[in-house]
Amino acid sequence: MTALLSELKKKELNSFEQIENQDKEAKEALIRLARQAAPFGMEGINVAIFGKTSSGKTTMLNALYGKEVAVTGIGEITTRLASYKAEHFVLWDVPSNNDEVSYMSLQYMSFFKGLTRRIILVEYTLKEKSSMMKLLDAIGLDYDVVVNKMDQFEKDKIPSFSDQIKSEVMKLGLRGVNRIFFVSAKYPNRFPDWLQMTDYLTSPRK
Repeated sequence: MTALLSELKKKELNSFEQIENQDKEAKEALIRLARQAAPFGMEGINVAIFGKTSSGKTTMLNALYGKEVAVTGIGEITTRLASYKAEHFVLWDVPSNNDEVSYMSLQYMSFFKGLTRRIILVEYTLKEKSSMMKLLDAIGLDYDVVVNKMDQFEKDKIPSFSDQIKSEVMKLGLRGVNRIFFVSAKYPNRFPDWLQMTDYLTSPRK
C-alpha cells in the first residue's frame, strides 16, 4: 500500500476521482488492498466527521459534544485525528487533508471500517466531498450526509435547496448514502433535523 500511495503522489493524483479517471489499474489495486484492511476494534458508538476546510466541522463537533472541546477559527484548524469522548458516543475529528491519498493508508482504512457512523459534512453541494464518498463507496462503506450552515439560507429557499442536494445523490452515483440531515451547528435548535440527527448518531447500529 505504501509503494502504491507514493506512486500516486508522484503522479499528482490527489483524489479518488482523479485516480478513478486517470489510472484504472491503480484504482483496482487500491480497492483490493483497502478491502483487506481489518477494522479497528472500537468500544461503543464511534462517529467520525469528514469535511472540507471551513465547512464548520469543528463547530459541528462542539455542538454535538455540548461544549467547546475543539478550537474553531478561519482556515485549516484540524491537522491530526482527534477523539472526544462524550456521554453516549466518541466523536472523531478527521483532518481536512487537501489530498485524499493521505486517507488511503491501511491505518486509515482500518479506522474507517471500525467506525459506527461516518459523517460527510458539506455546505452547498455534495461535490465538495464527492470524491471521498466515492472512495467509501468503492470499499463498501456507508455514510451519512450532514448539510451544515442552513441558517445562511432564506426560509423560502430551503425546500428547493434540499431537493437539489437529494438529486445530487443520484446524479453523482453515490451508493453509500444512508441519511441526509439539514442543520446548523451554530443554531442547532432552529432546524428539526438536529434532534433527529443526534438521536440517530447516538443509537447503536442494528
